[in-house]
Amino acid sequence: MNYTEFVKEVCNILSFPAEAVTCFVGLEGNLASNPAFAEALEELVTQFCRDNTTHLGDIIPKVEALAVQHGENPYTLDLVYIMHCAYYTRIRYRESGLSEKLFWDSMTDLRYKLLECMTCKNVPGTFVAALKEGFLRLGRFSLGRFQYEPNGIYQGEDMTLECGYTLTKGARYLNFHIPSSGVPLTDDVRLDSYRQAYEYFRAWSGGEVVLLHTSSWLLNPVHYKILPPHSNILRFMNDFEIYSSAESEKFGNAWRIFGAYAELPVSEWPEDTSLRRAFKAHILSGGKSGHGCGFIVMHNGKNVTHRPGYFEKA
Repeated sequence: MNYTEFVKEVCNILSFPAEAVTCFVGLEGNLASNPAFAEALEELVTQFCRDNTTHLGDIIPKVEALAVQHGENPYTLDLVYIMHCAYYTRIRYRESGLSEKLFWDSMTDLRYKLLECMTCKNVPGTFVAALKEGFLRLGRFSLGRFQYEPNGIYQGEDMTLECGYTLTKGARYLNFHIPSSGVPLTDDVRLDSYRQAYEYFRAWSGGEVVLLHTSSWLLNPVHYKILPPHSNILRFMNDFEIYSSAESEKFGNAWRIFGAYAELPVSEWPEDTSLRRAFKAHILSGGKSGHGCGFIVMHNGKNVTHRPGYFEKA
């Protein structure tokens, strides 16, 4: 199977940087001139795309070993491999009656991961290829600013939220993710995405309530101490009822703020943005990083999370 035209289409529609396009098209040329290389990669594509029990986490090490064997950068071949698999994902979208727009909106995550790799590793590709499984399996979708997975099943003790909604064992919720798209987390952007998720997944949720859930470094309560009141991150946090949080000794998400500079000593981190200045000062003063977990409760297309007793009055 020759994927060159599809790879070019991906690069064009998702507005990949010219440097990356040249790199990926060149790798396609190398595959075309080396049948053994192409056949080995195609076997891995087939293994993943034809067997829903095969996980990317098991395949990607094989892809990277193949890259080393043939003198290619593993991160670059990882993204080319994901694009090859996406060729079949597009077919599955059509067969499932899902729109072409939804497909390309969801595949835009490839661009975000490409830019992260170029920033952090100085090479076109992706260093988190195994995380693309949800997109390829029609299990994660981009709706506006955020990405949603209809796979959450609440397994904890009964928990009544501020709005009066009680989470019980077995309740369905959407896990959602915040890609590094560069789009600020403004009120309009956030609320539009929540509304889209509510409308798209209301039937799946089985009622008039749609629960959104995330676990993220962005929900770390320490942000209330180190970020200014007008921060979009704080406004995003305020959308949630944060029910748990934890500190971490290591700031594993520093690369999300500092890019490749995260590999340097903290004292050498740049201070060219207010966000970078705040986090650098926090870590230098002995502060810790961490994460939080929270729910958003959507009802009638609106976020009612912080409306005390909302469901008790209904």
